[in-house]
Amino acid sequence: MDVLSRAVMCFCLMGWMTLGWSNAAQYTSINMKSNIDKLKVHYKISKDQLFNGKPVFPKDTFEDSERRVWMSVVLDVYRSIFNQMLNQTGDQEVRERLDQVKGKVQETQKHYFLKRIPELRTHLQNLWAIETSNTTVQGKALSEFITIYEKASKLALKIHLKKDNRRKRRQAQRLKSSIM
Repeated sequence: MDVLSRAVMCFCLMGWMTLGWSNAAQYTSINMKSNIDKLKVHYKISKDQLFNGKPVFPKDTFEDSERRVWMSVVLDVYRSIFNQMLNQTGDQEVRERLDQVKGKVQETQKHYFLKRIPELRTHLQNLWAIETSNTTVQGKALSEFITIYEKASKLALKIHLKKDNRRKRRQAQRLKSSIM
């Protein structure tokens, strides 16, 4: 087998493995899903309110670099919603579930979504205007949470892999230059 054939086969294998791993990834733990399901039962809203055609978080149409900021602000709004919910409940079990979910949001945000891009201000103002104390918004937000959290986690992994690949390229270039 010549060098070109090996390179093509190696490239195809790496692509297959990468696609297989990224498609198989589950970002939301069973515990998180369970907490959200139980919170949705506690903060139940009518089907008319839930399915009125107006999601709390509209679909984004941004590129990855912009989506990072978008997700950061979405996660900020979720933290605010969870804080409002914590302030409004006396139920200890609900408080514990909200604390756990809020903690995961903070952890994800802290590690992957720190920067802001000013050009998105007009789009983000809609997020900042969300009435986090409104019980309908809270119920709808819980229903949308798993989808949003999955997107945020997938984006976080993608960003992490890009950084890791850049680091590996730099190391390979340094090694190559030191050999020559």
